[in-house]
Amino acid sequence: MKSKVGAFWCGIEPAWRWALGVYLVARVFYTLWSLVVLALAPIVVTNLDLYGTPVLAIFELGSGKRFLYSRDLGAGKILVLKPGGVGQATDQFGGIWTILPGESEGSAPTLPEAKVYTVEDVFPYRGVAPEQNPLLGVWQRFDTNWYLKIAQRGYAGDDGSTVYLPLYPLLVRVFRFILFGSYLLAALVISNVSLVLALYLLYRLTQEWVNDKTAKRATVYFMLFPTAFYFLAAYTESLFLALVLAAFYCARRNRWVWASALGMLATLTRLQGVLMVIPMAYMVWAQVGQYQWRWNKNVLRALLPLVLMPLALVGFLLFNNLTLLSSYEGELHARFVTPWENIAASLAVIYQGRASQADWLNIAATVLFGAMCIVVWRKLPRALGLYTVLMFLAPLLRMTTTQPLVSMVRYVAVLFPVFIVWGMWGRNRWVERAIVYPSIALSLYLSAQFFVWGWVA
Repeated sequence: MKSKVGAFWCGIEPAWRWALGVYLVARVFYTLWSLVVLALAPIVVTNLDLYGTPVLAIFELGSGKRFLYSRDLGAGKILVLKPGGVGQATDQFGGIWTILPGESEGSAPTLPEAKVYTVEDVFPYRGVAPEQNPLLGVWQRFDTNWYLKIAQRGYAGDDGSTVYLPLYPLLVRVFRFILFGSYLLAALVISNVSLVLALYLLYRLTQEWVNDKTAKRATVYFMLFPTAFYFLAAYTESLFLALVLAAFYCARRNRWVWASALGMLATLTRLQGVLMVIPMAYMVWAQVGQYQWRWNKNVLRALLPLVLMPLALVGFLLFNNLTLLSSYEGELHARFVTPWENIAASLAVIYQGRASQADWLNIAATVLFGAMCIVVWRKLPRALGLYTVLMFLAPLLRMTTTQPLVSMVRYVAVLFPVFIVWGMWGRNRWVERAIVYPSIALSLYLSAQFFVWGWVA
């Protein structure tokens, strides 16, 4: 039996074998880590201050039960609580309070319910039922519930859902029929299969652009990146990156119709996918026009399919009556700004001493990957430089009222040319250690935060 498995494994193309190996290590790593988090923190007790309202948020990881209480007892008495006995919490004065009704030891009083905010404001499931299987449930966080909501009930013009492009939730809706009717399981399968494909394509393209050893290092560094766990989650990151890499793969082989179709699908996955038209047009100019705009039939034949990308976005906007723009400003409290406004606002938050952990991570990611854009531009093919700069700038054009540079530490993870450069630098063992060791530590910490409903990106 072992010999058959070994023969089968050795018979797989090396690029696929490496991609599967890297994926399986990451998959097992995060699964085991989620079990550790579940064991160490079965109940999450968080003291929050929601726009001046002190509340206590309770989340039971195993069952998905949620509770929200007020910490304000009046007369200026604001409680700070920490987990106590079963179903209980203790305050800073030594008082004992019931936080899980029906599961508390003894007859401790129950905290008053929060009045201004609801439990949905803290743990937003968007009307989707919480997953009861804890191994799956730890991945049902934040934007995941938007995609599940759209897959189940479609778009609504007044709830902010039109900010999310349709391809991923559409695939979830289709594939849940063969996955026991589970929307979350379908979403996770789509993301994980897409991740394997993305790793394979990243390996192949890096192998072609640089060499085999760099390809191996690039894929490993990519999966070690502190927010790489989002590629395993029910988010669009994996599908988007797989489509982008597939588009580059086809464009390198002058398969422009396929490259354009894949770019169109990337656009229907994430808004910034429409920017793929620019590096694709550059590749037409370089590969077909030989760095000259010769208006012959070959150039036109390669360029014309590229209009599929902007047409896909226009079609989605018209389908939803342009509500994407109003959703940004209304439900998501975001507006379009210049990149320097976003960065200046983030620096102001830090200067004023109001910076959260997420703010520090976002500014660090912005500085690091902003510098790497210059390196990619100088070291790699110009099409990759264009892609890196455009995908770096795109999220900087949006700023929320609650957090500048929101989610930058997650958005930069799709800048795959940066990992190719790091793969080149990784020949130096000290550079490799500087990449690997902090990445592992941050991966453990940030993924644990995500599992317990802590905001990461």
